[in-house]
Amino acid sequence: MPIHQAFHRDMRIVALFDDINTRRDYYEVINNTPTRESFPKVIERIKTLQQRSSIFPDGAALTVSYQGTNFELETLYDLVGWIFSVTGKTPDDANAANYYYPLVILYSQWCRTLCAKKEKEPQMVQITWFPQESAKRVCLGSNLDRPKGPRKEAARIKRFDMLLKDGLAKADEKQKRYTGDGGQLIGHCAETFPMLFVKSLGNKVTLKDVKGVAVKPFEALADGLADKFAVPNTDTLRTTLLEDPCDNCKVVLPRLGTNINLNNFSIYNL
Repeated sequence: MPIHQAFHRDMRIVALFDDINTRRDYYEVINNTPTRESFPKVIERIKTLQQRSSIFPDGAALTVSYQGTNFELETLYDLVGWIFSVTGKTPDDANAANYYYPLVILYSQWCRTLCAKKEKEPQMVQITWFPQESAKRVCLGSNLDRPKGPRKEAARIKRFDMLLKDGLAKADEKQKRYTGDGGQLIGHCAETFPMLFVKSLGNKVTLKDVKGVAVKPFEALADGLADKFAVPNTDTLRTTLLEDPCDNCKVVLPRLGTNINLNNFSIYNL
């Protein structure tokens, strides 16, 4: 299905997810048994969370597999990001203009469509792309801006603990703000699950070729943009629609390995 058609699926998005689940080979879901076995429960949790007043479940996070490694996903947006991350074959000629940027815009739109109101959508989303042996992969995620308060902090700590377990965070950083007073803490960022997914693949990933960009959905989906799928091509558009890694991410990203290049995540290097 062309990306521009999928952009306007509205609530038929969930029907598409059901179809992907029943035709995993057709949609080229990653051929990994634990990953594929996670699909039905991810869809059921999305159905539970869509159009609710909270993006979080009433109970525990959902344990899902990404290529054989388990992760705890909570928000509607992380679940949708997981589907994007395990579904479909990335074209051999994929680049930011013809695939990666349009894909993260599509993700932003579907997050908006599935939540009860625009004000609940994430303030930041992120796409990371990379070679995994002979395949090209993408991972997508969102930040934890909504809601503020104890529920968000509990979800952030769960994310932080996963980063800590994988050596991407340190124990004394749980309440440390590299972003300065009033800034967010490690685990909040949209880059969190993309980093965790990349880390889980170990030496199957060529780290020097890992790239990504963070996008602001409120601005990137604005009615005034003539072509929402077009990569921002002016300094004004880049700084309005995109975001460089924050100070937290500048600390965490290099822990993926010495060959990680922070310039590959710059808004000027799409």
